[in-house]
Amino acid sequence: MKYRLMLLGASLFWGGAFVAQRVSTDTIGPFAFNGLRFLLGAAAILPIVYWHHNINKTERPIHSCKLPLPAACLLLGFLLFAGASCQQIGMIYTTAGKAGFITSLYIVAVPLLGLLIKQPLRLSHVGGCVVSFAGLYVLAFHSDGQAINIGDLLELTGVLFWSLHILYISQCVRYFSGIDLALGQFVACGLYNLAAMLITNETLTLGAVLDSAIPLLYCGILSSGAGFTLQILGQEKVPPTEASLLCSFEMIFSAAAGFLLLGELLTTRELIGCGLMAIGIFTAQIPSKVIFQLKKA
Repeated sequence: MKYRLMLLGASLFWGGAFVAQRVSTDTIGPFAFNGLRFLLGAAAILPIVYWHHNINKTERPIHSCKLPLPAACLLLGFLLFAGASCQQIGMIYTTAGKAGFITSLYIVAVPLLGLLIKQPLRLSHVGGCVVSFAGLYVLAFHSDGQAINIGDLLELTGVLFWSLHILYISQCVRYFSGIDLALGQFVACGLYNLAAMLITNETLTLGAVLDSAIPLLYCGILSSGAGFTLQILGQEKVPPTEASLLCSFEMIFSAAAGFLLLGELLTTRELIGCGLMAIGIFTAQIPSKVIFQLKKA
């Protein structure tokens, strides 16, 4: 039960982060924000890493893992960087509530991508996927035929990277300490973002940092430091598909936070879309008959 509560706690922190990220788009660039956010997250969990290694002297066996710990952290960090970049840039053009619901589509993407690592595909996964994408169409496409908002499209692109991140974590925690993976991915993600900031000539000033201090502290300490660490620790004992369900509660928390803190309101059409997406997301977790599974050679 405690591992499931860890994942639910992560979704709570992530849901609130959509508001902090939305507010930060007015004061600081996306790569600068994410770079500082994840490096702050790494600094926040350093005491936990130190404590963990002091009380747990036995290292997790790694002889059967194809990648060393630094390489695993670099890959995890890249997936985190890609997903967070799509999300943060997309927040410039969309609302916190819509971003939360679209991001939560990883729950139907995880089972589909899970076929690549020999996880079974169930009838409920397919049904949930169909209903969820019907909801996405209603939510993101306007009735006048206008194309999908660029922000919503970026959030949707990020779903691929969040899904791969969940699946790759489920593999890595078999061989490495979850807290070591958390620290390594934060450092890698922070450096990727700072490199992207330099490549894109994004400016960073002390004034921008001070103006963004509250969103940075929230996202760095709670959403990144606590949230992603709870995700990794929770996934040590919870299967990836169930983990994605618990993490997807961020869509509810993000919509509530957007309404309460930013006064964001959804139209009737958008509410219907969100409702369909929620139904599809939860339907995907209903036990049902396996309809397809890749077999090992």
